[in-house]
Amino acid sequence: MVEIDAVLLDVDDTLYPVTSGFSDHRNGEVICKFMVEHLSFESAESAKILRDEYFQRYHSTMKGLTIATEEGRLPKPFKQEELGQYWADHCDFAKFIRADPRQIEVIRSLAQDVGLKMAVFTNSPRKYALRCLEVLGVREFFPDDHVFAVEDVLPACKPQPEAFKAVLDAIGAVPERTVMFEDSMKNIRACKANQKAWRRRSREAAKRRGAKPRWP
Repeated sequence: MVEIDAVLLDVDDTLYPVTSGFSDHRNGEVICKFMVEHLSFESAESAKILRDEYFQRYHSTMKGLTIATEEGRLPKPFKQEELGQYWADHCDFAKFIRADPRQIEVIRSLAQDVGLKMAVFTNSPRKYALRCLEVLGVREFFPDDHVFAVEDVLPACKPQPEAFKAVLDAIGAVPERTVMFEDSMKNIRACKANQKAWRRRSREAAKRRGAKPRWP
């Protein structure tokens, strides 16, 4: 059996239930208000159409709006640093999500009792992600250098393999010994493919050294 030494956690719809409605709130009224106020969209409806179009392509609101700016699709240029702060300030965290004592204890035990490397990786902005971790009561278990937001891996983001590789390299982990908790099947499939690729490279490197591979 392969020993696990790292845990990689998504934030949205993973550390809180998808049924909470928080993502619909953030990706609906809050982002539309941001786009009207900061990007000069004429209406929430037109803002939502463009946001959803680019999110479907790029899997991240921040990356999508960045590319939309480059393509001349926005009334005003998007500034990446504004989005995370806006979500941290304007999302109604108290209405939709709360700390779960059972989840807090599980994460604490994995980090402190078991001694696993614990990291968070989200396609959302950093300031917003940190606020989520605070509200959910788990911020203390994730040092700053183990919290990865979309800004940390751009121009890549989940589900691109290079995004996962950047995060795992940063915490000194490898796919084969990492467990990922994630709500998105496209991200799970990408991480699984990355694991297979790493395993193949590991076997090939071991053969070149004349050593026996550690994994089948």
